[in-house]
This record gives sequence, structure tokens and C-alpha cells, in this order.
Amino acid sequence: MNHTQVLIIGAGPVGMTLACELARRHVSYRIIERSPVASQGSRAKALQPRSLEILNDLGIAEELLAVGTTELPFRKYAGNQFLGETPRTGFPRNDTRFPKTLLLPQPAVERALRAKLEALGGRIEWATELVDFKQIEKGIICKLENPNWSEELNATYMVACDGGKSTTRKKLGIQFVGETHQEETMWVGDVEVEGLTPDAWYNWLSPVYGIAMALFPFKNSNQWQLQAVMPAEKDGIVPTPSLEGFNRIFKERTQMEGVTFTNSTWQSIYRVNVRRAETYRVGNAFIAGDAGHVHSIAGGMGMNTGIQDAYNLGWKLATVINGEATDQLLNTYGEERIPIADWLLETTSQRQKVMMAGAASGKSGMETLGTTDTTQLNLNYRGSSLNAGSQTSTCLLAGDRAPDVQLNNGTWLSDQLRGTEWKLLVFNTEMPNTDRVKVIPAEEAVRVSYGVNSGVVLIRPDGHIAMIGKANQVNTYLNNL
Repeated sequence: MNHTQVLIIGAGPVGMTLACELARRHVSYRIIERSPVASQGSRAKALQPRSLEILNDLGIAEELLAVGTTELPFRKYAGNQFLGETPRTGFPRNDTRFPKTLLLPQPAVERALRAKLEALGGRIEWATELVDFKQIEKGIICKLENPNWSEELNATYMVACDGGKSTTRKKLGIQFVGETHQEETMWVGDVEVEGLTPDAWYNWLSPVYGIAMALFPFKNSNQWQLQAVMPAEKDGIVPTPSLEGFNRIFKERTQMEGVTFTNSTWQSIYRVNVRRAETYRVGNAFIAGDAGHVHSIAGGMGMNTGIQDAYNLGWKLATVINGEATDQLLNTYGEERIPIADWLLETTSQRQKVMMAGAASGKSGMETLGTTDTTQLNLNYRGSSLNAGSQTSTCLLAGDRAPDVQLNNGTWLSDQLRGTEWKLLVFNTEMPNTDRVKVIPAEEAVRVSYGVNSGVVLIRPDGHIAMIGKANQVNTYLNNL
């Protein structure tokens, strides 16, 4: 029987982020995907600042910035009447090199992650499905099927990244608690458009539909993403979207002449589900991404939260597999990420209500979605059992995301924080004698940003602060993982 340390089910952004994290730590894994090829539908289209920091750690943020946009304004209409244009505004802050949300189609993110995974020596096994599994004392026996073969695989751990309808989550017996908003449905799709200039995110506001139609043009592409609220018909069924249907409702709802959708490569029905898995772990099996949480698309945080799930879990799996921590470390994955999911469901539901109310009033649309919270830079693990320390900062606590700082030479602290090691910022104290962490002397700009005058700040591999304390506490902390 073949063996791997980690079997990853699902090769979307979540699964590939996890695979990259394991690959660069030299942990054996396999990543399987039920679909025979990568999906081309635009689907999610936002990378939040925190996710860009993570992808910068993987070395792919700059290439993604080149294919996305941060500046597209919102152009609003009521029918064919122009209401005005709102510039796209960010939330200025000096603790990150990525202060703005990046808008680009999900396949562009997946292509960059696939290329990174291949550069790390990995590959996706397409058209391969987990059809059955059995947990044993020290692992999981997994039955895999491909059109050309079948296999029994012994995996030490298994991570389901197979989406909101996760069959793995169901087989694990994990309850997916929440509700489906049957009355909140949309048509979404990718279209080619004639008659509109691709220089804005177009919104048609309506007291009946809220968002009667929204069209977003992708950079350097002839594709636009279409979104339109589409109530169910009298029989309760939402009509199947099509190119013909897209053209029909656009004409009905906007009365604009000279605009035509000439092609559509992807169409889907979106229903608002607000659900969260009761647990993220059963034995040696874990869930991540949409398998653990689904919610309104308002705010563009679903793909981002999944990427951040994988970033949290990846280093912990590697640390345990490499014998540097006990199995207890893996319980902190759910401990830290489930509160984030609860915040996510509450925040996106609230943003959805604000957006729809503004659209129905004819005053605002998609521009109401972004807030300082939706950057995800403020999310923290302050309640985590991994936090420690005996000293304080004037502005930070253990569990906080380690702020980025632009240094005197123009580079960023994040350039030094890249990589899989633990990092230790040293403030006006003797350098510790340890080879277990990457030691970084803190210059004045870092001291001011972190609010620490002396001592050390220990930073976890996922960029969160583990300890604010003294140098002689570092080895004790790491020994107790």
C-alpha cells in the first residue's frame, strides 16, 4: 500500500495553498481533484490585503498584482439613468505593503498557485476522487478512484478542501450548521460585452431587485463577470441562466440601447448559504475553506478565509509530522480558525444587508462592501492557547498579526519575515543563542511600530505573534509545543 503524510482533497486555492506550505517544508503529500481539468469560471474575484501578504510569503503576490486591479471605480445607474461614479477607496495604513483589495478572477489565482506548486516539485492528480476512507490508529486508509486506476492509500493525515458541498465533511459526520436563504438567489456568469467601456464596475440599482445587474471587467481580458439578483418563479424554481437570459434581463432592467452580451463561457446560480462546520477535526482528518464555512459573497472574503485556513494548518501539520511538536498543536487549528469563521459569517451577512438596502434606495451599491474589517489585517488569535510572554507592547498582543514595516533603506520587514522558520525580532537586548529561529535585529522603525523597547517578539511561521517576552523564554516556549 502506498503511503503519504498528508492527502489533500480538492485543488482549488485552499488545497493548493496547503500543498505549497507542505512542499516547502519537505512534507510528503498528495493533492487530488475530482474534476478532470481546472475550472475556468471567474467565481471569486478578490484578494484581500492579508491574503496578499500570505501569497507574498509564497513569492507570487507581485505577479498577481500585474494581472489584477485595485482602482476600478463604481459607476451607478437606475435603469438607463446615470446616477454618478464613486472612486474605489482603500483604507490607508502603513503596516502593510498591500493596503488595497486586488480584483482578479479566481482562475488567475489558481494558475499562480499551480505554477508555484510545480516549481516546488508538486503536481495535481486530476480526475481523482476519494470514494471511501477508514480511520485507523495511526492514520487513514483512503480509497482513490481515477478513470484509469484505483488505489488504496495510507495517509497519516487527510485535509478536505472540497468546497461547501464537501462529500468528505459529510462522510466524517460533521454537522454543517446554519441556514439557506432560499429567497436570496443570483445569476452569475462570465460574458463578453459590446457597447460598454471596461473602465468601471457597473451597478444598476433597483428598488425591486436591489442589484438589478452588476458588470465587472477583468484586466487585459474580454471577459466581464455578471451578477444579477434573480428571484425564484412561482413554482419556487430559479430559472437556468443562459446567454439569452442574460441579454433579456439586461434589456428589461436597464432599458439601455446598444449594449449586448455576445458570448458567455460560464453561468451559475448562486444561493446565499450561511453555515459553519461544528468542528474542523475528526481524528486525523481536517476540513478547510468552504468545507468549513459558507456565507454571503458580500465583501469578497470566502476564498481569502480559505487561503488563511490553509496557511494556519500547513505549518502545524509539518511541525507535528517532523516531530517538533505534539499532536495537541493540531487542535489549535480549530481553536483559532473557528472564531474567525464565526466572525466571517456575521460580517458578510451584515455587509449583504447594507449593500442591498443601499441599492434598493438607489443611493449605493457594491462600494459599500469594503471596510477596515474586510481587509482581514485586524484578525487575530488573542484567545489562542499558543500565546505566551512576560512583557508588553504599547500596541500589540500575542496572537496579533505581526505588522509589516517599511525600513529605513526602503525595503519591508516582510522581506525578512518570508520563509518557513520561526522569526525572532530582537529589541535592545543581547542576541539569543539559538539556531531554532531566524533572528532579526529590530531597527528603530520596527521598535516604534511594535511599541517594544526591549526584549524579543517571537513570530510564528504564519506571521502571528506567539510571544512578547525575554530571549531566555524562547527555547522553553518551543520545547512546550
